[in-house]
Amino acid sequence: MNDTTLSAIDTLVASFEKNNYTEKHVLSLLNYLSELKEQEDKQTVKAIIKVLGFCTKDFVREPIITTLNKIESSNPVKAQLLSVCWESGLDYSNHLDVFVDALINGNEIIAIEAYTMIMEFTNNSEKVKKAIEEINKTNQANYSPAHRILINDSLQHLIQLHNS
Repeated sequence: MNDTTLSAIDTLVASFEKNNYTEKHVLSLLNYLSELKEQEDKQTVKAIIKVLGFCTKDFVREPIITTLNKIESSNPVKAQLLSVCWESGLDYSNHLDVFVDALINGNEIIAIEAYTMIMEFTNNSEKVKKAIEEINKTNQANYSPAHRILINDSLQHLIQLHNS
């Protein structure tokens, strides 16, 4: 990472810490993040994830979901971006499908982050029923034992939520 990039990120961090960031700032960071190669740009990815951790305004939710949908399930950045969702404390209940997709299609690290989000959901809706149906379609033989635990715990949580 060059000095110009570090300086720009430091300036953004300062604006985020002061809570005077805009949707344009968030979109720029997410676009840049989605183009990075995590293995080659670890410091930059880490810095951007740190900045996004300060994003707690409602307008942040949609750009993050859009970016999550664009990033491949095999990309390690996806797990880090999922953690931003949890850390922000924003309500992502309208996007349960995104987290279920990450749970069943991502690797174990991505599944852990998706599981964390799913376990935070407390509202019963039609999306919960659809999520249960989607998880029930999975072939458990295709997953490691740890991944199966995450899937099944998520399923049990959603079933309890649906029945409440």
